[in-house]
Amino acid sequence: MSRAGWPLAALLLAWPVVLPAQDLAPETATRPVGRAAETVSEIPADAPAEIPVAELAGATGQPLTVSRPRARLASTAAPASVPADAPKPVPPAAVIASASPEAVSTASRPEERPAAIAASLARSQAVSAPAARTPPPADAAGALCGVPGLEGARIAPVNGAGACGIEAPVRITAVHGVKVLPVAVVDCDTARALAEWVGQSAKPALSATGGGLAVLRTAGSYVCRSRNNEQGAQLSEHAFGRAIDITALGLRDGRQVSVQSDWNSRGAGPALRDLHKAACGPFGTVLGPDANAAHRDHFHFDTASNRSPYCR
Repeated sequence: MSRAGWPLAALLLAWPVVLPAQDLAPETATRPVGRAAETVSEIPADAPAEIPVAELAGATGQPLTVSRPRARLASTAAPASVPADAPKPVPPAAVIASASPEAVSTASRPEERPAAIAASLARSQAVSAPAARTPPPADAAGALCGVPGLEGARIAPVNGAGACGIEAPVRITAVHGVKVLPVAVVDCDTARALAEWVGQSAKPALSATGGGLAVLRTAGSYVCRSRNNEQGAQLSEHAFGRAIDITALGLRDGRQVSVQSDWNSRGAGPALRDLHKAACGPFGTVLGPDANAAHRDHFHFDTASNRSPYCR
């Protein structure tokens, strides 16, 4: 059937209806408010963006906007699937190893660090070692003055009046198990000489007498004085810690062998004379009752180094 023959009602139903533009875009229609320029930086990164679209047919001439999601940043985008046959990344070390010598030689290198900067960096990275501390005189295996059996302790330097004094003194309390009473303050050379005399001569000589040697009775060690206490005389070796005076030898049974009382006796006299003689070697000076009246009651032993051994 031709259109001319259609009934009027059918034509009206089939004909397209065109609404006025006022009905499509009325002036009172709600639109997004324009964003101020100064507030753009405050918009969250995931806020939807307003994208202008083409004017609708019959609209008032003002563009309409629709909301679309903002494009996702590359850092947050889901990783693309990697094909199974895709080549794997090659480690830098493998790239360098497989490079030709020509490529390696022509490759760019970082500029060398100036010498001044390198030196400054080395100084900043250097670890400063603790300052070396001057050790005290060595004692072998913990022994005082390096002599096993020498008992006592090192003490502070003795600063005497004028030229007197001991730079590295020790206080001797016992020698090879033999007590020293009163204790002696001497230098290590004198302490070693005393240990040699006691260990090699005095103890063996009296081992069968009164149970053996137990005590060395001393009359003096360090003291700042002149020789024989004479006014104006030269300083004694006692003033430098290089001398010790012995008046008696105490035995384990309580008896004593006295230099003053027994020097000329028949019983202990010969033993005292032998010990006097044996000291001449370890000590540089050995004086006894036969030397002069000042030594009638004791042995004087010293380690003076400015003269030949003197024994009397």
